[in-house]
Amino acid sequence: MGVNLHARGSASLVTGFASCVAAVTLAACAAVSAPSANDTNGVTATSPSPGTPQQRAAAEAGLMLKDFAPPPGARQVSASPAPSSTISKGPQAVRPADDDVVTATAWWLAPGDPQGLLNWEVAHIPPLYVLFSQGTVGKGSWSDNYQLKPVAGLFDDRALAVSTTSAGHGQTAIRVDALVDWIPARASGDTIPVTTAVVTAVLTRNVGDMSRAKQVPVSTATITDPGQVRAIVAYLNDLPVQPPGVTYNCPPFEGGTLTLTFRARADGPPLATAYGIVSGCQMLQLTVTGRQPISWPLGAAGNWFNQVMRVTGLGWKVPPPPSP
Repeated sequence: MGVNLHARGSASLVTGFASCVAAVTLAACAAVSAPSANDTNGVTATSPSPGTPQQRAAAEAGLMLKDFAPPPGARQVSASPAPSSTISKGPQAVRPADDDVVTATAWWLAPGDPQGLLNWEVAHIPPLYVLFSQGTVGKGSWSDNYQLKPVAGLFDDRALAVSTTSAGHGQTAIRVDALVDWIPARASGDTIPVTTAVVTAVLTRNVGDMSRAKQVPVSTATITDPGQVRAIVAYLNDLPVQPPGVTYNCPPFEGGTLTLTFRARADGPPLATAYGIVSGCQMLQLTVTGRQPISWPLGAAGNWFNQVMRVTGLGWKVPPPPSP
C-alpha cells in the first residue's frame, strides 16, 4: 500500500509545578493541556484493534488513510512520484507538541491540476473530517489539513493532511499523511494502592505580598468513610496520563493548594501523596511512595479540587488571593 509508519517514544511530562505555586500572580497563566474526557462530542475510536495505545494509534492511522477519497483516475503508488518536491521531504500534517505520535503515509498519482484535486477532495472526503487549514508548503506545492475529534483517554489529536504538487505530463502527485497523537498508558505502579483506608486533606492559601507569598494551612480533614476513600482513589487512579498539548490562557491563578495523603491506617506511613493548585488551570502531581512523581499539566487533570470536594462533602472553597 505504500504505507510508512513512524513513531517516537513518549515525551517526559515537564511542568513548572513548584515555580507556578511559588509565584503568585493574578494574570492568566499559559497552560499546557490535552482534551478532556468530555471533549469527544460522542465520537468514539474508529480502530477496533487491541494492544497498547501506540499500537492502536498505528492501526487508527492506517484506517484514516483509507478515508482519503481518490479522485477519478487516481492510482496508488509505493513512493513519491515527485521525489524532488517539498512534499516529499516529510509528513505535511501539523504535529502536536509532544512525541507520542504515529504517522502513516500513502502516495497517489492522479490526472489533473494540484489545486483542483485538493478542491475535489474537500467535496468528497468523509464529513467527519473538518478542514482547518489550507496553504502552500513550497513552490508549486499545496496542502490541506483536516482534523477528527479526539477520543477520550485514547487519542488527543487525529489529523489528515492531503498535499499535492505537479508530477509532470498532466499528472499530480498526492501525498496523504495520517497523524494520530495517542495518550500514553499509565503504569500500574503509578496508582494509589487499594489498601488505602485513610486520606488526610490539607488546604492552603497564599498570604503575604505578591513577591513573598507563602502557603498557610486554612483547613484540614481526615477522611475515613470507605465509600469516600474508594471514590477519591478511583478518581485519581483513572486520570489518564496527558502529554503536553496546545497552549492556551488560563483563568487567574489566585493561589491555594490541596494536599491529599493516603495511608492504610491513621498512624501508618504514606502510601501516596497528591498535591496541586486549586485555582486557575489546576495542576496536579501524584507521588506513589517509592516511585517517581507523575504530573498533569495545567488543566489536564480537570477540576480535580471540585471533584474531591463533591466526593467528600467537605464544601471547601478556593481560598481568596492575597491582598495586593
